[in-house]
Amino acid sequence: MKRGFTLIELLVSMTIFSIVMISAIGLFNAGIESQRKSLAMQTLSNSTSYTIEYMSRTIRMAKKDLMGTYVSAGCNFEPSDSEANYIRFLNYNGKQQEFILQNGQIKEQKEPASGFTALTSDNFQVNKLVFRVSGGCQDDELQPKVTIVIEIQTKEAKPQKLNLQTTISQRDLDIEY
Repeated sequence: MKRGFTLIELLVSMTIFSIVMISAIGLFNAGIESQRKSLAMQTLSNSTSYTIEYMSRTIRMAKKDLMGTYVSAGCNFEPSDSEANYIRFLNYNGKQQEFILQNGQIKEQKEPASGFTALTSDNFQVNKLVFRVSGGCQDDELQPKVTIVIEIQTKEAKPQKLNLQTTISQRDLDIEY
């Protein structure tokens, strides 16, 4: 006598198979989504790290404007002692340089006539850029230092957000000339 499967046995086995497959597909989708978020955060972190390192290196090498041609006389940075979304200074070559938050991007200008160049990608939105300057002028007897605060995120439906802060001390001693 040949034995086969009943209709109920087939339905039960197909239901169990469907549940297992749906679960496996759900886990696979969750893994892909997690990988996508991880890559977006890594790209955001790398880009922001490059931007902060570039600004830090440049600010660290800033020179005092003795004549007051670009910033106040005897000062290293403008604004000299406050919180702002821009910073202006003379770079190590004695040329004018500025970093600013403009249209959701961190931008740089090396000479006023050259215009602004974006340091961050169009794929990111900079929500906050703050430069906190202390010891910015000759009269305060403090070594100049600048704290940079950045809040940046990806431009996606579910954005990845990153907050960074660093403090840079000027390389040259702040002595009276």
